[in-house]
Amino acid sequence: MSFLSLEALLALLLGSLYGAVFGAIPGLTATLAISLAIPILLFLGPDTALAALIGISATAIFAGDIGSVLVRMPGTPASAAYTEELHEVARQRSPAFALGISAFPSAIGSLVGLGFLVVGSLGLVALARQFSSFEFFWLVLLGIVSGILAVPSVLKGAIAFGLGMLLATIGYDPALGNPRFTFGQPSLLGGINFLVALIAFFGVSEVLHHLLHRSHQASHGAPPFRMGRVFGDYFLEANKLCWKERFSLLRASVLGTFVGFLPGAGSDIAAWISSNLRRMRRGRPEQVALDGSSANNAAVAGAWIPAMALGLPGDTLTAILLGMFLALGITPGPELFNKHGSLVVQIYLAFFLVSAIIMPLGGYLSALIVQSLLRIPIRVLMGAVLGLCVVGAYAVNNNPFDLFLLAILGALGFALRQGGFPLGLVVLGMVLGPLLEQHFMVSMIKTHWNLWSFFERPLALVLAFLNLAMVVGVLGLRRGWWAALRLPPEERA
Repeated sequence: MSFLSLEALLALLLGSLYGAVFGAIPGLTATLAISLAIPILLFLGPDTALAALIGISATAIFAGDIGSVLVRMPGTPASAAYTEELHEVARQRSPAFALGISAFPSAIGSLVGLGFLVVGSLGLVALARQFSSFEFFWLVLLGIVSGILAVPSVLKGAIAFGLGMLLATIGYDPALGNPRFTFGQPSLLGGINFLVALIAFFGVSEVLHHLLHRSHQASHGAPPFRMGRVFGDYFLEANKLCWKERFSLLRASVLGTFVGFLPGAGSDIAAWISSNLRRMRRGRPEQVALDGSSANNAAVAGAWIPAMALGLPGDTLTAILLGMFLALGITPGPELFNKHGSLVVQIYLAFFLVSAIIMPLGGYLSALIVQSLLRIPIRVLMGAVLGLCVVGAYAVNNNPFDLFLLAILGALGFALRQGGFPLGLVVLGMVLGPLLEQHFMVSMIKTHWNLWSFFERPLALVLAFLNLAMVVGVLGLRRGWWAALRLPPEERA
């Protein structure tokens, strides 16, 4: 069966629509979407099933930005990296423009990742195999440092990140297996689910914010709906900005691909690192959103590199993918390229069609829908958002206790927002905090608590130097050290 058959194209289209729905609703992730689809996909042929999988994974990651544009609530964890900026762009310009600078960079990032997937798989995987727990520790720390230094107040950023990392320590210690901070509550032994916290911090806190300010507006104040304006903002204005920022988009896409193919990294870390680096350069909100969304989707294709070339999962999605390969009687790795060359080509074509056609057109359809939703009275819309928060939080584990956590963390997020603390860094602490602890403990245990081992490997030493250079460079720019060094000696005093 050829990939261009009606069955495969229909599977790609339906998979994309299915993934977009799951990505746009908080709590329903791409991983959940694929997990629910597997019982059906197993009865399809390999090319049809893989086409549907690619459509689901690619569009679910992009669709997470729709909630950010509409009500400042990310649909996926990776979208949380630039939710604030994307929502600000939607308020200042238009939702169509905001979705345009999300969809087209996402497509570009996915195409760049596809390019590396086609021509550079084996070379990039060889580099990734050099990473041990020491290199991963410094890489995760680089993402943390860039996030804290990117906010206006480093102190508030550090406090917000520390709070997120503290919340992530609740439950069993991953290294020693001891329960921590559970206060005798059995429901906390598994820790606080990240998706429940994400919905609480960005969803419930947003609803509480609107209730406090008692907005009596009939709507969001959106301009009258005109399809011509939506088309112009989405296609013309957004593409004009993408062309202007083309070199930055390329850098973010390459970075996202690199982070994506590192085992255990994925699109979440790629989006955080890329958007934080642009914040550190004092980028405008639309520039931060461009870099974050391009790295976000480039990491999706990047995660397929080790999965196809070596049979090693780059993230949760590709771990499920490997299971699908084996269930369909296909062994990932060199055998995949030797015995199933036509299937590999079909995978490449599926990525290309999703990136170049389905994702931009899906974004335009989303822009039309969002523009219509903005006419709904804001109190009605916030009520619907709160309902989705409750349903999404409960759907994660089907555990009523998560609803209590939703209320408590939502109130905490509202208090932090009122105090000017960046909620994104709380989420960053919950994402990267456990990874930092895990790689640190693994490194310490296997070296018998020798701290110098973090500096003994050449690649680890390079990453450590990058962390130090970033701290010194950014703090130096903020405090004017470099400007002072350029002054004549008699003027420095």
